[in-house]
Amino acid sequence: MTSEELKGFEERQAEMQQTRDLFYLICSRLNLKYGEFFGFRDTRGFAVLNIYNDQGNKTRALKVSQTAEVLIDTHKYHSVYQSNTKRNILFFSELRDRPDGYNTTRKGVLDENFEVLLPAQYDSLLDINDDSFLATIDDYAGILNSRFEIIIPLKFREIEYNKTLKIFKAREQINKEEEESSIYRIFDQNGMLLNTLEYGLVNFANSPSFYTVYDIGSFCSDYVDPTFMIGRQGLLDQNFKTIIPPLYDLIFKGEKFILAYEERNAEVGRDYEAKEAEGSECYYTLDGGKWGAFDHDGSLIIPFEYSWIGQTLKDDLFLINPSGLMYYYQGEQEDGAWYVKDGLWGLINSKNEIMVEPIYRHYQLYDSKIIFFNRQSADYRILDTEDALTIHL
Repeated sequence: MTSEELKGFEERQAEMQQTRDLFYLICSRLNLKYGEFFGFRDTRGFAVLNIYNDQGNKTRALKVSQTAEVLIDTHKYHSVYQSNTKRNILFFSELRDRPDGYNTTRKGVLDENFEVLLPAQYDSLLDINDDSFLATIDDYAGILNSRFEIIIPLKFREIEYNKTLKIFKAREQINKEEEESSIYRIFDQNGMLLNTLEYGLVNFANSPSFYTVYDIGSFCSDYVDPTFMIGRQGLLDQNFKTIIPPLYDLIFKGEKFILAYEERNAEVGRDYEAKEAEGSECYYTLDGGKWGAFDHDGSLIIPFEYSWIGQTLKDDLFLINPSGLMYYYQGEQEDGAWYVKDGLWGLINSKNEIMVEPIYRHYQLYDSKIIFFNRQSADYRILDTEDALTIHL
């Protein structure tokens, strides 16, 4: 842990202890018990409490000072909850009757004195940066500015903010010949339209400064595990220039280079008796696809001729396995990942020049070196150290 990380940890611990001390004092002064209320400290250090079913099944909302003095006591709101970024506002909800007889809530904004700044009119309301709110009504999302003016209309199915590029990515759902599809609108922080992207899915899975695009005809979930093979994946840069055309099945962006996998006519196998399948929730193999690599300008620097290319701690050196079998492993409650078994290992540079001939059955990667060898024990110890080859990074 670095000194900065340690300092941050100690500050968080001190803040948590202050919160515990404050709520202990409040409980003792107001004769409350934990579990009877929901509460939090706002960004100014005051405590806000929601006591449910207080009078006539109403919610009692309190604002309490750091000396446990009750400053505000009201039954006007169904709940009061905190802002993540702003010091001078709180969110609140009000109950609304629905035609079907059920109750629902709508959200609005209060000032620090519990006075209404924005009436409760949205199904959900969230501050996503210092100047913007994400609002939804009937599963459609839009953006409000700091004055609660609508700058992106509430007609999108999802809106995501990218703090690196300072843009909003909004998915508009459309029906194209009775098939659900998507169009993505890119807006700046003021709600000005910058570009329209017509892809099945656009996300930032690889890098906050690159758009991962999936050129598929139908709508796909906004969240995609980067190890899933949807197919037709590509990359755009922050100015929407195509870096990698949407032709590939897996793409992983590194600091200097981009690895891409082309499935081609790979055959799928599901040998659950294999050693690699032990303890797996999902396991299968792919035999036939190939990996290649691009630079950040989109130039192909390593042709699609390897069963596996792996990055090392040195940007311009890559582990290669020309003939191994790629497999996907996902354990219980784990994210899935791709690996490779069998075949022989070697090393190339970013010019596709062989640095270590692929003649080794195993390798071990350390902080500053790679050891290539052919024999290992059941616990992965190197058995032929005298014939092993060490490459210092």
